[in-house]
Amino acid sequence: MSYKLFDVNNKELQHHDLQDKSRWCKDGEKIEEAFVRQFGEKLGLIINPEKNTNPYAPDLLNVTNGKLGDLKLQSTPFFKAKSLYQIDPTYAVVFNLKDKLRYEKNYPELEIYYWINWIAVKFQMGSAEISVSPLHGVWEVDFPIFNKYLNESSLHEYQQRVDDTKGNARSSFVCDIRKDIFKQVI
Repeated sequence: MSYKLFDVNNKELQHHDLQDKSRWCKDGEKIEEAFVRQFGEKLGLIINPEKNTNPYAPDLLNVTNGKLGDLKLQSTPFFKAKSLYQIDPTYAVVFNLKDKLRYEKNYPELEIYYWINWIAVKFQMGSAEISVSPLHGVWEVDFPIFNKYLNESSLHEYQQRVDDTKGNARSSFVCDIRKDIFKQVI
């Protein structure tokens, strides 16, 4: 069954196919640049120079402490977080299992930055409707602490990605950004 998303002015949003990983990766580079332009100086962050030769390298470098960081933009809430995982969807963010495994192996000291900007604030599917409060800001969490939290978090399996061949994550942890492990920095 299809669904509709709406912004704060109750205008229906047109959204791109969530399974089109190549499109989202291309958009990711622009998002990283916009993030650094907007918040980099205040947070001491630059684009990780290794990204010039390795597109899979972490997105950011913290010039104040030398740590690598990865950016997670969240612009659409996980509207069903309350009914599925008892987390208010206004504050629910996701984190891919495949990223967890890669960071454990290759980047155990990474910093994670969640840039939350809810563009969609209402979800309709059939007669069901879920609304969230607008939320904007940046939260930071150190991966070693976050990883312990993830080990106790619910894992959501994406039904539409069971047979995915495009490299999309098949599952993500559902997290509550209000937990004290997350520090709001913007």
